[in-house]
Amino acid sequence: MIQRGVPSALRGLIWQLLAKSKDPQLESTFAELLKSTSTHEKQITRDMTRTFPNHEYFTAEGGVGQEALFNVAKAYSLYDPEVGYCQGISFIVGPLLLNMPEEEAFCMLVRMMQTYEMRGHYTPDMEKLQLRLYQFEQLMEETVPMVFKHLRNQGIRSTMYASQWFMTVFAYKFPLELVFRVYDILFVEGADALLRFAIALLKMNHDRILSLDFEVLIEFLKHGLFEPYMNDAGLFIRDAYEVKVTPKKLQQYAQKYQALLQKQQAELAAEENLRESNRLLSTQVRTLEGSLHQLNKEHVDLAKELITRKMEMAQLSDRNDVLEQKVSDLTKIVDSQGKEVEEQYKGEIEDVLRKNMEIQKKNEQLEDQLAYMESLLVETKMKYAESEIERDSLSRKLSDMRKALVAM
Repeated sequence: MIQRGVPSALRGLIWQLLAKSKDPQLESTFAELLKSTSTHEKQITRDMTRTFPNHEYFTAEGGVGQEALFNVAKAYSLYDPEVGYCQGISFIVGPLLLNMPEEEAFCMLVRMMQTYEMRGHYTPDMEKLQLRLYQFEQLMEETVPMVFKHLRNQGIRSTMYASQWFMTVFAYKFPLELVFRVYDILFVEGADALLRFAIALLKMNHDRILSLDFEVLIEFLKHGLFEPYMNDAGLFIRDAYEVKVTPKKLQQYAQKYQALLQKQQAELAAEENLRESNRLLSTQVRTLEGSLHQLNKEHVDLAKELITRKMEMAQLSDRNDVLEQKVSDLTKIVDSQGKEVEEQYKGEIEDVLRKNMEIQKKNEQLEDQLAYMESLLVETKMKYAESEIERDSLSRKLSDMRKALVAM
C-alpha cells in the first residue's frame, strides 16, 4: 500500500501516526519558543524566498506559508542549539507544512531529527551525513560499478552532488508531489530508504552519466538527473524498490566506515604527534642556532682578542730583545770601564775616608766633653739641692725664734 502512495487528504495524519510524533507537550514548547529570539533569524528570513520559490503557498513574501516556515525553523534552532539552522532544514519542513499545521510540523521535524536519525545531517561535523554518503558510494560501487568508476575517474565524489539529496530529502529539485511519495517511504522504512532513491537515480541515468565529462557531469548530477521521474512518481518508487538495500549490508558498511574513520583518526593523531614533534624539534633547532650564533660571536671575539694579545706579545718580545741588547752593551761598557773608574776615584775615596776618620775623632772628643759637662751639671744640681735644704732649716729656726720673742 505504502508504495502506491498515501491518500493526499490523509497524508499528514498518517505521517504523524507512522512517526508517532503527536506530542501536546512538545507543541506547547513550540509556542513558548516562538516568544524567544533566535540568532539564526536573519539567515532563516533570507532563505524563505529560496525555499520552494515556485509553490504558491510559499511565494508570497511575509505570507502564511513563509511565516509558518520561519516559525518552525526558528523554533527548532532554539530547541536544538547545536544544530541551529541550515538551509536544508527549510526544505524538509516545507512538505510537512503542506500537510499539517506548524505546531504539528515542528513535532514531526523533531521526530525526523531524533527517531529517523536525520539530525546527524545538520550537526557541525555532519557525522550521519558522512556515513550515509559512504554507504551510498559502497552501494554505487556494488550496484552500478561503471558509474562509480567513471565518477572516480572524473574526480567527482558524492559530497559534490549527493549531500543535498539527503539533506533536503530530494525536495530541493523534485516536484513536491514526488517528494511526498519519498516521505511516505521514509516514515515507514527510515532514512536509510533515501539510499534506494539515490541509487535508482544513477541506474536510470547510467548511460547518460558515462557519456559526460566533469563540468557537464557535475551540473547534470545536480539538476538533470531528476528529469526521467519528473512526471512519474510511481516509476521512481518502483525503481527504488528494485535496489537491494538490507539493514545487514548497511550495518557492514557502517562498521567498515567506523574502522576507516578510526584509522584516519589514528593517522591524524600520528600526524599531529609528528607535527608536535617537528614543532619541538624546530624550537630546539632555533635555540641551538641561537646558541651557535652566540658561540660564533664569542669565538670571533676571542679570536680577535687572541690576535691582539699575540701582537702585543710580539711587540713586547721586540722590546725585550732591544732591552737585552742594551743590557748586554751596558754590561760590556761597565766591564771595560770598571778599572778606569776605580783608579779615577781611588784618591778621592781615600781622602773621604781620611776626613771621615777625623770627623769620628772630633765626635769622640765632643762626646767626652759632653759627658764631663753632664757630670758637672749633676754635681751642681746636688749642691743646689743641699743649699735648698739648708735654707729651709734656717727658715724654720728663724720662725721659731720669732715665736719665742713674741711669747716673752
